[in-house]
Amino acid sequence: MNTMTIKEIGAAVGFPIEDEAKIAVISTDSRDITPGCLFVALRGENFDGHQYVSSALKQGAAFALVDTGDKGDPRLIFCKDTEQGFLDIAGYYRSKFSPKVVAVTGSVGKTTTKEMISAVLEAGFATLKNKGNLNNRVGLPKTLLELAEYHEAAVLEMGMNHFGEISDLSHRGKPDMAVITNIGVCHIEFLGSREGILKAKMEIRDGMAPGSPLILCGDDDLLWAFQDEQHPIITYGITNQQCNIIGRDIVEKGGETTFVLCCEGRELTVKIPTFGEHNVRNALAAYAVGKQFGMEDEAIVQALANYTPAGMRQRIVRHSGFTVVEDCYNCSPESLKAAAAAFASMECEGKKIFALGDMLELGSHTAQAHYECGLYAAQQGIDAVYCFGPASQNTCRGAQEGGAPVARHFSTKEEMAQALVQQLTPGDILWVKGSRGMALEDVLSKIYKER
Repeated sequence: MNTMTIKEIGAAVGFPIEDEAKIAVISTDSRDITPGCLFVALRGENFDGHQYVSSALKQGAAFALVDTGDKGDPRLIFCKDTEQGFLDIAGYYRSKFSPKVVAVTGSVGKTTTKEMISAVLEAGFATLKNKGNLNNRVGLPKTLLELAEYHEAAVLEMGMNHFGEISDLSHRGKPDMAVITNIGVCHIEFLGSREGILKAKMEIRDGMAPGSPLILCGDDDLLWAFQDEQHPIITYGITNQQCNIIGRDIVEKGGETTFVLCCEGRELTVKIPTFGEHNVRNALAAYAVGKQFGMEDEAIVQALANYTPAGMRQRIVRHSGFTVVEDCYNCSPESLKAAAAAFASMECEGKKIFALGDMLELGSHTAQAHYECGLYAAQQGIDAVYCFGPASQNTCRGAQEGGAPVARHFSTKEEMAQALVQQLTPGDILWVKGSRGMALEDVLSKIYKER
């Protein structure tokens, strides 16, 4: 980040201070203190950064942002809430720069869509993006504080699980356009209904100027029906042929997908190095953003061809004669069904095995959603469905009733991993998917170690 004075930082959080000391680093981790930095004492479920303020100052932090402490200590900058204060500082810092900003949200696919948009924009612009899924009230400020004068574009993923959160992020990020991928049931436990989720996602407009475009997936019923007099709407989709940007003639082969993109009378052949109709939709969104930036079709198509899947999001690994699809970064009913449909289309010489963990934050929908996903997976012709987690007992039941040749539930990840080690043979494809909190990478580690 560029330097700010502590006076500027104080003004950003509503704490008057005349000190002109310069701050070049802001740290939220007392184990990673740089001399002269500002330490932000955040609170989490299992920690309170205020317990480490003294240690941070002793290690060389010049100041600490707190919401409680010794009022007489000139090194303490006070605010009402340090998480909000951190966001306010980042919002002030963002106002010093003028990149063209794209905000991305949605129930499913926002990180992959962010990555595809970034791949497109990086072909023509110096582009900043969130690392991984640093998309919340702590992650987004960390991203904004990386802005520099040379950045021409920024792609900001915005996540939430309660009302008001995306509004806060949008006000600080000040997007010039926004992409919404879909309205599913993820976080419905806190937001009550899909309509409530739509309302929360549409808070992304709160930091946008009138006239800034909304890029919406027209295959989603709630997004297709949405109207806004303040923001022009651009739609994309596959099943809804009335969208502005359409993908058709989709062919999946060898871990790649080729399709025809139709827009304003033009037809482009596009290839992406991943699979699944959901990723075609993500690519359509990236194309829409590229056109808003004035990019040529050829440059966008080439950038999409060079896209690389990030993290454990449908990353294909060849191991000991079988194939593993590492997709255990996150999971929801929509993304699991999309994965099952993509799995069905994959060429396979052996067995197709789904290893699934619980989907979290579904509230009263938990049992039914898991059951429906298991049923859907079986209907796609998956040979075996292995499940772990209490809610996944319903997934197993759905797979059994859907006619899956093998459907088993395990009480521990270790038991599921051991069964997979014994059952995997050359030519098989194993797809591992579950919510992040289930840590199914532990299953992958055992398989890679023992096979």
